[in-house]
Amino acid sequence: MSMKNFTLFVCTLFAFSVLSCQDEEESIVQDTANNFTKSAPISLLISRVSQYETTRDNVLDGTSNCSIKLPAHVTVNGQYVNVLSENDFQTVQNIKNQSNSDDDIVHFGYPITMVYPSHYEHVVTNEAQLNYIMAQYGDDNPYHEVACLDFNYPFSINIYNTNNQVGSTVAIQSDTQLYNFIHNLTESQIVGIAFPITLTKSGSQQITINHNTDLEDAINDAVNSCYPGSTPTTLWNTLTTGSWHISYCFYGQDATSQYTGYYFTFHPNGDAIVVKNSITLEGDWDLHDGMPQRLDFNFEGSQLHDLETNWDVQEYTSTYIRLRKSSGGGSGQQSYMSFTKN
Repeated sequence: MSMKNFTLFVCTLFAFSVLSCQDEEESIVQDTANNFTKSAPISLLISRVSQYETTRDNVLDGTSNCSIKLPAHVTVNGQYVNVLSENDFQTVQNIKNQSNSDDDIVHFGYPITMVYPSHYEHVVTNEAQLNYIMAQYGDDNPYHEVACLDFNYPFSINIYNTNNQVGSTVAIQSDTQLYNFIHNLTESQIVGIAFPITLTKSGSQQITINHNTDLEDAINDAVNSCYPGSTPTTLWNTLTTGSWHISYCFYGQDATSQYTGYYFTFHPNGDAIVVKNSITLEGDWDLHDGMPQRLDFNFEGSQLHDLETNWDVQEYTSTYIRLRKSSGGGSGQQSYMSFTKN
């Protein structure tokens, strides 16, 4: 972007939030640190808070890729359950736990309504149709909803399109609108939330957010405290099983493509082997217990130099690990990296 266009962008994007309360004699303080794009980590975090909660009912549908809208009528191991609310999920689980010789398959009374993370609803009329849809999903998306944190609406998001140098503002009124706004962003759009905004934590605690870094921290803290997914035995066992690749990397901008083709194997003795085509790199790794846990990497050569830092472990399952590194206090840039099992 040229300096002229960049200056226009700054003025356009942030004028919306400052002009209404600015005295004519005051100068405009412009803060581009709150800008972000679709590929930025904060976009995924916002999506996870605003998406429809698809994990809570896994005892019914066995997937976090969708949810079954309640009420639902089900039969499990010959026993009928009228599932009116989340309180009835435990009843279904108790029936599954009664015997090790049952199939534990949940049979629905049709029609049922499936709800996707985007809040889109789809009516399913029979079991064959449901089985077909489930077969298309494959593995669960590891990035489940953040169920114990909610945005308070309305609030505004400022938009700047780098293709046509046009700025605009959209008023966000609901989770559905926010999720789809983030999902539908294009790479030519740069956006910024008009802070301050407020969020509600479990227990009705209100928190005020004034900066992107505050928002990232609040969501990451919520991930650690209310993550609804299953947790593998230990991160050590997870990391030393199979091989991994970097599925996401962000240092101020998306750097994932720099690590395409690198495959990582972490041995229990602390050795690490990285292979890309005919190149093999040796290194070592170390896991430090604490809150959060920390992963340290060292590799020979310069190809993976940017990975050699102390990464805080944000969350993990048996197939992926999400890491974060902050450059310092205040509004310092935060870096992210995710490993996914091959």
